[in-house]
Amino acid sequence: MVRAVLMNLAAIIRGRSNGRMHVVFAHHEPIDPGRARWAAIVRSLAAVAGRAEVTWYSPDSAERVQAYAADQLALTLPAGLKLQTLPSVHKRMGLTLNSVFFRAFIKALGKSKAGLLWLRSDKLAAHASHKGVAMPLVYEAHLVGEMWARDRGDSDRKARRLSELERDIYAKAAGVAAITKGLLDEIRSRFGFNGPGVVVPSAVDTNVFKPCFEPDGQTVVWIGTLQFWKGLTTLLEAIAQSPGLRLRVIGGGKPEAETALRDEVARLGITDRVQLVGRVAQKDISLHVKGASCAVHPLPPEHSISSRFTSPLKLFEYMAMGLPIVAADVGSVREVLLDGANARLYEGGNAGSLAAALREVTGDSALAGRLSAESSKIAGEFTYGRRAERLLELFEKL
Repeated sequence: MVRAVLMNLAAIIRGRSNGRMHVVFAHHEPIDPGRARWAAIVRSLAAVAGRAEVTWYSPDSAERVQAYAADQLALTLPAGLKLQTLPSVHKRMGLTLNSVFFRAFIKALGKSKAGLLWLRSDKLAAHASHKGVAMPLVYEAHLVGEMWARDRGDSDRKARRLSELERDIYAKAAGVAAITKGLLDEIRSRFGFNGPGVVVPSAVDTNVFKPCFEPDGQTVVWIGTLQFWKGLTTLLEAIAQSPGLRLRVIGGGKPEAETALRDEVARLGITDRVQLVGRVAQKDISLHVKGASCAVHPLPPEHSISSRFTSPLKLFEYMAMGLPIVAADVGSVREVLLDGANARLYEGGNAGSLAAALREVTGDSALAGRLSAESSKIAGEFTYGRRAERLLELFEKL
């Protein structure tokens, strides 16, 4: 009994520096500015590191991380965030060997004096679980792998493999941070996880995204990456049904996705009413929404990730910029927005319903102004500071 108490005390002391919690975060992939998740990762790390000591194991150099934070996010990393570069083979001459980073990670973790491990990579979390890492693991969940694989049309074999991988993670995880309540509920029922869990939605940096609602009465804006589950096809069809509206698409994707988007715009005969801005730095997004009368979040209901599990950055960015929001009426959206109170929700997947909602909001200045004001009010509940607080509350329990 005494020995157990002393071991627990030693772990607590080892996991704190100058009275502050010490957390390890790791991700085996280098930063890709074209992927929205990196904005969330870096901002979340910075916010947590403002309140605790954070060691980040990464294949990137400190200089590359700092340049990304400054150039893309207008963010200065705090002193509490210490980056340790580990060896990696990632897309070198077309070759990726995750095992190189994984071995270095386990070795570095064995020497760490941190008290808790925080991961969001399923591959890395499963590897840590297999290796029997001693410190508590908090897994930040963004989807259910098997359901995601089936959404994409992957093979049954791949879906089963992802399910087995996640079962390993949740069998060993000390706590789970899920981005939606729907996701946390699914994890508990599907994997039998009954440990501490918390809902930690995505967030927005309100120092960068500020109110800028100056409607022109006809421009609709969409921000995001060109992926099949984002509902962009439904949005294009809605614009085709609304001759008085223009659409501005901010974001990009793989070359084949961008080609498919241009082809669909041409097929619908709306080339003269659709502006394809392409990718821009996150810190510059607000410069490209000038004149927008509303922003759209057109998630399709048929995919699990869009209907229940997503917590997109753009939704909170829309709110912080004070843009009236027209969004699909799906579970993931209803966790944040309420129809008629702070957004106009429409029947997900129905282009006609979306077109009617767009015409209503862009044509009713009083309604648009009220939705703008109400969405701006609740943006403060979803800052990265609040996200860090929710994570640290979970960390403290463990």
